[in-house]
Amino acid sequence: MTTGNLQVAIYGFTSPIRTYEPAGICYETRIIRDKITLGHCTLPIYKNSPVPQPITQEQRKKSSEEPAELRKELFDADNEKYEKYLMKLDPNDCKNQDHYKVLGLSKLRWQATSEEIRFCYRAKVLKHHPDKKKHRGIVMETEEYFTCITKAYEQIGMSDAKRQAFDSVDHKFNDTIPNEKSINPDNFYNELAPIFQLNSRWSSLKPVPGLGKADASRQDVENFYDFWFNFQSWREFSYLDEEDKERGEDRYERREMEKQNKAERERRRKEEAKRIRKLVDMAYAKDPRIIKFKKEQQAKKDKVKEDRQRAIREKQEAIEREKREKEEAEAKQKEEADRKAKEEREREKKERDIAKKAMSQQRKRLKKLAEEAGHWTENPRDKLTEMERIERICIGFTVDQLRELCEKVETLSLHLDIQKALTDAERLKKESAGAKVTLPEDKNKENEKQVEKETWTSEEIQLLVKASNTFPPGTVERWVQIADYINEHRKDSKGLPPKTEKQVIKQCKAVQTMNVKLPATTQNQLGTALPDEDVWSATEQKTLEDAIKKHPASDAERWEKISTDVGTKSKKACIRRFKYLVQMVKNKK
Repeated sequence: MTTGNLQVAIYGFTSPIRTYEPAGICYETRIIRDKITLGHCTLPIYKNSPVPQPITQEQRKKSSEEPAELRKELFDADNEKYEKYLMKLDPNDCKNQDHYKVLGLSKLRWQATSEEIRFCYRAKVLKHHPDKKKHRGIVMETEEYFTCITKAYEQIGMSDAKRQAFDSVDHKFNDTIPNEKSINPDNFYNELAPIFQLNSRWSSLKPVPGLGKADASRQDVENFYDFWFNFQSWREFSYLDEEDKERGEDRYERREMEKQNKAERERRRKEEAKRIRKLVDMAYAKDPRIIKFKKEQQAKKDKVKEDRQRAIREKQEAIEREKREKEEAEAKQKEEADRKAKEEREREKKERDIAKKAMSQQRKRLKKLAEEAGHWTENPRDKLTEMERIERICIGFTVDQLRELCEKVETLSLHLDIQKALTDAERLKKESAGAKVTLPEDKNKENEKQVEKETWTSEEIQLLVKASNTFPPGTVERWVQIADYINEHRKDSKGLPPKTEKQVIKQCKAVQTMNVKLPATTQNQLGTALPDEDVWSATEQKTLEDAIKKHPASDAERWEKISTDVGTKSKKACIRRFKYLVQMVKNKK
């Protein structure tokens, strides 16, 4: 029957025509996701495929089969307990869920391989997909629970970067470090080796050296600490970003969110670096091997230092020994020179002693001749003059001259002839002294030794004796006062040079050697010239000292009391004696 264009389409009478809708973005996205999930090449739809080459038929067949080395015994059981856990999850809070536990890898976690993650995900999809459950006749109140499985796989199965982000903040990882006080040489390896092994998962460089044992070589220990002191970690904390920049309304807000997230990530990264460094520092400080190595190194340094010091000491000793030998040689030479000089001095001294002894003998000889002859006069005044002349001759004449003069005096018997001989000897001496004065100037030193001796008149000698008694030993500036006394009291002093201190001392010694015995009249006159108050006996001196101690200086009538205690001396005499004693003490100091 022909109906033409009015034919009625009866179901089953004509075959239905299938129409194909052109592939859209949603369709292509699903294809790309499924191929990436299965590990297939995404060409020609998506050129930037993570799979470098197309999967062959053999590879596709192998991928459809179960992996050969899956650790199924470590997978979580997919039972009612798991379903209850899955139903309790909040699909809107997938970020806080345990993705490994959702896929059944809570035992393996970061150690799970990509094949194991993919296998568990496919198993979860086949069993818990809402369509699969409907096909099995299981009615579910909600289908949103499957979103948790999808999000878990997207986080740890599709991208290594996302998986690292989740692994970096895995709540199952123990970040704690043992207390430094709890570590000792006995438990060092047992306590710290597992901690270093656990933290080695964050290292960007592989393989990571282990802590080792007590018998590890020094090179291995140094390599271990060098690696950990320069530890490079891939751990990052982007998973904990509080702000999701994709929710920003504009790019300025998204930039601000990203800025805050980067600051927080950097803070957590620094805290992680400090934690690792604290662990390494503690291990380095407590490592018994490092302590042993440091002791060995210190011992080696000490040995090198000791060797260096010994070398320096030996060198110094050699220098000192050489210096000592040189000094000993110089000392020996000096000692030899001193010995020779001493012998020369002793020889000269012996010669001088002989000459002095000869001079003393001739002087005594002449003085004895003069004393035996009564100085060849009976007049006391002339006798003093002769004594002075004899002393002058003894001082000014040489040994030979004295010997010749003594021999000549011994041959004469008359006093006048002897006096004439003495006068002639003095004249010759003066003439020879005058001749020597006319010598050239280059012999001044020798001439100074032969300078004419100053002559003293009998009057000056008498004044000297009187002044010596007036100013006894201990008087302040005694010889100056004696010289002033002589120059002041002598007659006809205008044409004569004043007597000096040295001349007074010299003449006084000469007078003492002559044993001058003044006439009784002169002695009486000198005795009366000396005040009685300035002559103190031992008893009076003792009484004065006791009185000075008895009466303090604060007493206004001190010296009257002292004078009364002494009894024989006036107040002025006591004061004068006290000043004299004080001056004597000062002179001794």
